[in-house]
Amino acid sequence: MEIILQDSSVKSISKDIDFAYHKENLVYNNETIEILKPIQIKGKVNVLQGVAELKLSVSTRLRHVCSRCLEPFEVDLDLMVDEKVSKDEQEDESVITLEEGDALDIRDVVMNNIYLALPLKVLCKEDCKGLCQDCGKNLNEGQCNCTHEEVDPRLSALKDMFKEV
Repeated sequence: MEIILQDSSVKSISKDIDFAYHKENLVYNNETIEILKPIQIKGKVNVLQGVAELKLSVSTRLRHVCSRCLEPFEVDLDLMVDEKVSKDEQEDESVITLEEGDALDIRDVVMNNIYLALPLKVLCKEDCKGLCQDCGKNLNEGQCNCTHEEVDPRLSALKDMFKEV
């Protein structure tokens, strides 16, 4: 959905927003995040003197892959978008300036906010134990049968020296 900011310096515009944006996947940190439900966008856009003020609520459902145990899991994403956008350079630093043209695409603003809301490391749960470094078993499902020797990594090369003796 686009809003033209060209003639808005003359008049004020107020518009209620309620639509669903269908997108299949996001690519974030070289990983694909599947969007399970359409991105639902509701709220209000007010344009006054060439500045569009967006107050939107955004909701969707995402399927991530856990960074520790590599298991897929689903999570709801609900966020609020509160931004000001202008086609002209503004003195106020909180106002975002459009790069090109006079049209503000609300989907672009929403997608930028979704990317900002995603965590750097995605975990299926706060206390995810991850995978065993030796056998690769998911430690959330139970302990593995590996024997884990605590070796200082700086001395690990010395450990292999005495195997031949």
